[in-house]
Amino acid sequence: MAIIEAIQKLSNPVLDWLMRIITETGDVLAFIILGVILFWCIDKKTAYKLMTTLLFSAGLNGAIKNFTQKPRPYEEGAKPILQKTEGSSMPSGHSQNITTAATFMVYEYRKVNWVKWTFIALAILVPFSRMYLGQHYLEDVLVGMALGLVIGILGLVLYSRLPDQEEYVGLALAPALILLMIFIPEHQVFVSGGAYIGLVTGYLLEKKYIGYDTKAPLKIQIFKVLIGLGVTLALYFGLKLLFKLIGEYNILDAIRYFFVAFWASLGAPALFKKIFKQEIET
Repeated sequence: MAIIEAIQKLSNPVLDWLMRIITETGDVLAFIILGVILFWCIDKKTAYKLMTTLLFSAGLNGAIKNFTQKPRPYEEGAKPILQKTEGSSMPSGHSQNITTAATFMVYEYRKVNWVKWTFIALAILVPFSRMYLGQHYLEDVLVGMALGLVIGILGLVLYSRLPDQEEYVGLALAPALILLMIFIPEHQVFVSGGAYIGLVTGYLLEKKYIGYDTKAPLKIQIFKVLIGLGVTLALYFGLKLLFKLIGEYNILDAIRYFFVAFWASLGAPALFKKIFKQEIET
């Protein structure tokens, strides 16, 4: 607690605002945006490997939280600069997420300096923001960062074994998340599991039947992102509102994230190939 209190002595309105923005880069919406832009416009194989590794990491994080049940700093006297969040403090999900993503992105884009250094900076700043905002203790973010690094490296190693059959590597890991969903009633496990299954299923079908090419003129890329993200966010928030009418059930969140990931990996590429085919060819 002494470390959290020392960090929070730096608190001021400008830094509070900045830390809120930084911490969101380790949250689910940031990774949805990163994943779909990579998938639709830059390199769908890299996007698939990144997002499956990230979702597996998030599912494991949720499973661990289910057992640790550790109070957060704001529950034990720290200042809650950010809105209060639910779930165990150990390990930090944001820290694990950003470290997993940074491990992948730094390796895959090691020759692109601005990408490499941006993710290195975020891998340091996001964990710091979680302590500053009173959401996690130092040990929580360190464990999250360690797990993220290990899982990121394991993901890179696994996918390197079958570089042209990445869809089957992802599919082979799906049963592990399904088992976690069956035996661990943790919301984050269901969210990650649903999205993971939607992604690997959609990608397998896309690669076999669609053969989507990410290359396109800049104007088309912008339209793809605007249209695709519009539908993605409509599904994300629309299904959330719809399912609230039924009740708060983990399985409904798994279904919601399944459809978001399935659309992003199959529906959007199929739509883009159809409506932009002539523009891309010319």
